[in-house]
Amino acid sequence: MFVRPMASTSVLVSPLAALAQCPRSDNGPLRAMTASEPIMIPPHGSTKARKKLTMTFLLAFTVTILDQAIKLLVDQSLPPNGLSLAPFFDFQRVYNPGVNFGLLADRPTVVLAVTLAIGIGCVGYVLLQPPSRWWTVSGFSLLIGGGFGNLVDRLRTGAVFDYLNITPFVGYLNLADLAIGCGVLLLVLEALLLSKNHDS
Repeated sequence: MFVRPMASTSVLVSPLAALAQCPRSDNGPLRAMTASEPIMIPPHGSTKARKKLTMTFLLAFTVTILDQAIKLLVDQSLPPNGLSLAPFFDFQRVYNPGVNFGLLADRPTVVLAVTLAIGIGCVGYVLLQPPSRWWTVSGFSLLIGGGFGNLVDRLRTGAVFDYLNITPFVGYLNLADLAIGCGVLLLVLEALLLSKNHDS
């Protein structure tokens, strides 16, 4: 069988698709195709995939810009001694070269390398497997945007600039940390829902 795909589309032809497009004789039965009768394959929903992929990186870029803008605003306007609004709700300038709870504070190079690898890994995964659901788009947007927001800090100053304390359990954090947490939560919830639907 001679198969000639459309010029603008590179798609594998399934046997059923090829069978459906085989010409019929006047009285109905299928007849053999000739080399001059190409199979015309309509493009699949690549436009939606590209739209979601573009939206993922656009939202991620927005999160990174917002994170950096808020950090700059807090750094320029916060009093030297910080600002306390309520117990476990205050603003302070905190520079963290490590990760949560100050872990690996003495290994900033390792933390930078791991952070960079995770960021590149997330971007690569999204490029190879574009999000198909808006939950996934939102989750990866928050995760990538927050990750690169903190990565910019590490590249500029060697430490992440934290400023907000809203709970006694996690210490000081910033918008990028909140975005990362929400992104992970969305992706985990979606994975659980997909697993539940698959089991049912």
